[in-house]
Amino acid sequence: MRPNSFNIAPIITKYLRNELTSEEEKILQQWLCEKESNRELLESFRDAKPIQKEIEFIDRLDVDAAWSRARERRKGVVIKRLIRYSSYAAAIVLLIMGWLLWKAPQKSYRVVKNAEKSRNDVLPGGNKAELLLSDGRRITLNEAVNHLKEQDGTEITGKSGGVSYDNKVPGSEKIIFNTLLVPKAGTYQITLPDGTRVWINALSQLKFPVQFAGKERKVYLQGEAYFEVSKDASKPFRVEINGAEIEVLGTHFNVNAYTSATSTTLLEGAVKVISNKETQILNPGQQAVVSENGILLGQADIAKAIAWKKGDFYFRSDRITDIMQQLARWYDLTIEYEGKIPNKRYSGSISRNVNLSEVLEMLQFVSKAHFEIGQHKVSVSFNVPEKP
Repeated sequence: MRPNSFNIAPIITKYLRNELTSEEEKILQQWLCEKESNRELLESFRDAKPIQKEIEFIDRLDVDAAWSRARERRKGVVIKRLIRYSSYAAAIVLLIMGWLLWKAPQKSYRVVKNAEKSRNDVLPGGNKAELLLSDGRRITLNEAVNHLKEQDGTEITGKSGGVSYDNKVPGSEKIIFNTLLVPKAGTYQITLPDGTRVWINALSQLKFPVQFAGKERKVYLQGEAYFEVSKDASKPFRVEINGAEIEVLGTHFNVNAYTSATSTTLLEGAVKVISNKETQILNPGQQAVVSENGILLGQADIAKAIAWKKGDFYFRSDRITDIMQQLARWYDLTIEYEGKIPNKRYSGSISRNVNLSEVLEMLQFVSKAHFEIGQHKVSVSFNVPEKP
């Protein structure tokens, strides 16, 4: 086996604990002989006091217990990549921290204390939204929706987490719009009159007609949503967002427009992205980013694009500020920074169905930042000396 950064991580950890088998010793020696920087890295661990402290801290962390609630809800694996399995979590985190300590050994970090977590911890978001009807009524969608009708007779039904529109009522010449408003710390699913299903992320809204009359099916989106469009070759489905337009016949795709740039990621079928008379057609696995510079077409990171729909945070080469923005939307937070924000990027995947403190605890392992939770506020500090 040719060692790499992922399979060498547990071996380095076992080496530091004097637990290597003869086979693992051979793998370690092969890795050390590959290049001098590998030997230098291992030598950097010989100052046992700081690194042993990190090992002991990670050993004390009961990863399985910390995430047991999420496992019960998800009934599957909730810790992936950096923490895919508890036995490898410490190893991979340790290797990342080792590189950071090697490059900047004078820095250290503190963790969120238990007292802070219990006092100010924040629960994860959940299914919540408001429905704005054509007559101005606002319906809070935190319980079942029964016998709700629009002015043209369209029936709206559903249960907590989703609503659907009956498309069997007679057509009407008057176009009636509803708007689904999803706040911070919320997510919601809706089935449109044509059978199209839409999952809407936090801090987003979808405006749509209660019946699709005419020659097209057009909706208006702000924020982020995932679409599974019902096929109808005679009536294309269009999404208008940030001045751009996405046109499809029947497909699965994700749209993200939290910033001025709009990202469209295609999973299945084909879509056409139109902006300022420029047009790009996407194939599955591609992403189009619309900005003031036009439409940039490239390969998509599918797992990252739809992680929110699956109930995960997914970070891949993300800055700490981008990560904290995701947390801010899901936990309804304001974020404050102290100290110089490092120009580093982080990768990993963590369930969204856990308390804020648990996400921050894992994040501290790789960012070396200190997080302090206030009243729906998180202060992020860098270069904070560790308390004795």
